[in-house]
Amino acid sequence: MRRSILTGLFACLLATGLPAISSAHTTGDAAAPAAATAAAASAIEAAQPTAGADLAMWNAAPEKVEAPAPQPAAQTRTVSRLLHIQKFAGGIAARGAAMASVLTRNAMRFLGVPYAFGGTSAYGFDCSGYVQHVFAMMGLHLPRTADAQYAAAHGFKGTPKAGDLVFFQTYAEGVSHVGISLGGDKFVHASSSHGVMVSSLHDSYWSARYLGARRVVE
Repeated sequence: MRRSILTGLFACLLATGLPAISSAHTTGDAAAPAAATAAAASAIEAAQPTAGADLAMWNAAPEKVEAPAPQPAAQTRTVSRLLHIQKFAGGIAARGAAMASVLTRNAMRFLGVPYAFGGTSAYGFDCSGYVQHVFAMMGLHLPRTADAQYAAAHGFKGTPKAGDLVFFQTYAEGVSHVGISLGGDKFVHASSSHGVMVSSLHDSYWSARYLGARRVVE
């Protein structure tokens, strides 16, 4: 009898406590994920990359770098044309300097050759015959006389450079003497008194008779 009463009482207590335990368990399970979700969101908001941080660590896309805008076709062609012209002009200048160097070396080979009126060979030169002969060695044909050589060459601004022709008025009105510039104030020519020699434009005799320089080789 006593055992039956105790058994019934235990069953009653067990039946009464189970809903409360179940309710408490269910409530705890639902609240825990919600609290965890709120904490995670708060952590995400707090953990933002600071200035200078490595964005790759935060799975952030790098800033997009815009490529330079392509140049218009007309502008590209203009630049290409200018470069071609500069290259062409540079090639001409280099060839001209090389020709002038060879020309002046050839001119100096005849130092000491005697003067001969009307002479055009290494046996004897007059001034224009000497110039004509030196240029012919380079395959460049010049007229025979000094005044005709003056007319065939062209004027320029600035001081003479190696290979330019320098002209003088000596015994007659107008151009009557010619030489080849060595650059600066020096020139080589066939002098009637000393044959082929080097003189200076600053010499009193030549400076007083100097008419100017003209150019054949660019």
